[in-house]
Amino acid sequence: MRRLWRDLQAHRPAAVMLLVYWLAILAVIHMTWAGGIPERIVVLAFTTPLIAGALVGRWRASTPERAVRPRERITGGMLAGVLSAESTLLVMRGGFVDYVIGWIHHDRFRGGEVLEFVIASGVLGVLLGLAGAALAMLFDRSLRSGHQADA
Repeated sequence: MRRLWRDLQAHRPAAVMLLVYWLAILAVIHMTWAGGIPERIVVLAFTTPLIAGALVGRWRASTPERAVRPRERITGGMLAGVLSAESTLLVMRGGFVDYVIGWIHHDRFRGGEVLEFVIASGVLGVLLGLAGAALAMLFDRSLRSGHQADA
């Protein structure tokens, strides 16, 4: 977690752009809410873990000064993916905070349903973060092989 925080601080402009993208998605979820989230917006919401995983996978690339194992890039991407997916579920309209507020106002609390969404969102976040980090690694490898072919 500490390493992820350092990655975010070291790449502040890209991290801010990802934050703005995430906030825009939350706004779209809120504006398109009609008793639920339209399917195309759900797909859009799950682009954030993919992008976060790709960014962290790219940020942790090996440099001439420092070698990085692929495992570090992949686990970092998975962590970024799950955190972004769970954060979205936490604060979006119809998410966990919405359920708790409704329960406080005497609505029926559906704890089992919330738990299912948390687990599903976490699993998808991990998988999409993994995919993003893997894509970043493949992209780096193709760039390196392209530069070597030019030489």
